[in-house]
Amino acid sequence: MASSLKHVTGAADRDSRIVKQLEFYFSDTNLPYDKFLQAKIRLNDGWVPISVLLTFKMLKSITRDSAVIASAVKDAVGSIVEVDETGSKIRRKPEIAAPAPDRRLFKDIVQRSIYCSGFPRTTTVDELLEFAATFGDNVITKTTPMRFKSQAFKGALYFTFSTKDEAEKFLARESVEYNGVEIKRMWESDFLGDFNAYSPFNYA
Repeated sequence: MASSLKHVTGAADRDSRIVKQLEFYFSDTNLPYDKFLQAKIRLNDGWVPISVLLTFKMLKSITRDSAVIASAVKDAVGSIVEVDETGSKIRRKPEIAAPAPDRRLFKDIVQRSIYCSGFPRTTTVDELLEFAATFGDNVITKTTPMRFKSQAFKGALYFTFSTKDEAEKFLARESVEYNGVEIKRMWESDFLGDFNAYSPFNYA
């Protein structure tokens, strides 16, 4: 019985992480500025094949089984994403319209995002998500520009907080360690510097 309960709990946790990761891809924070996904959703009424989404390393690290992904989305309550009848495609629900790309919104997202580096390259997505959760309301964003999505984790990522005040408090901490390793932190805007070509707007 205990083994059966553990299996059910593990599957539920996995499904929750799948939905959370998909909701990030299709979120207000990511979707309007993700040129790769924008190109895909224009092809088929917003639908993106699960096979395409499985090229994203963070989702692939949770599961490589498209049927598991489809089932997780189908069973999710109150999610912004949905699965089609064939169980092969995912999209953001049409009734929950994504905002249009906007200079002010993008700048706001950047201004409450902290670039963090120094994580061991062997760190898993689950470990990163668990670590991020200890700092409250934040999300892990893409670790590299989308065209490099197939690369392995390089030890760096962004924490995007719900408010700039929360981001400032995180940056003001005297020290942030991951398994005894000091994590270097800086504003995303400072990190981008000459890398503004990776963003949809020149907001400098």
